Amino acid sequence: MERIIEDQVTQLVRFVLARIPDAEPLQGEARRTATALRLAAIKQIGAVRYHRNAPPERAAETELHATASWNLLVALAEVWQDHPEFPTDAAVETFEFDCESPLRPR
Repeated sequence: MERIIEDQVTQLVRFVLARIPDAEPLQGEARRTATALRLAAIKQIGAVRYHRNAPPERAAETELHATASWNLLVALAEVWQDHPEFPTDAAVETFEFDCESPLRPR
């Protein structure tokens, strides 16, 4: 997470949240989907922000969760990869996960 700068976090967060529709005017399944996407994104953003603002002695405890959350935000953003405002410089995965041992970086 150290190589991800605050500007990249801000760009990716803005981009992802701007792409998720407001659930209020929607109905049925579309409303539930929009609500779930926004909730998932906000939870991931919270984990990243928490890690970035954690005291140095807590950083080791929060880094894995923040890294996974960041990678999920990147994956959400990549749904709109062909969008003209896609933040290519911000949408950088922290590392790839090994399919056999997903908790260990490659």
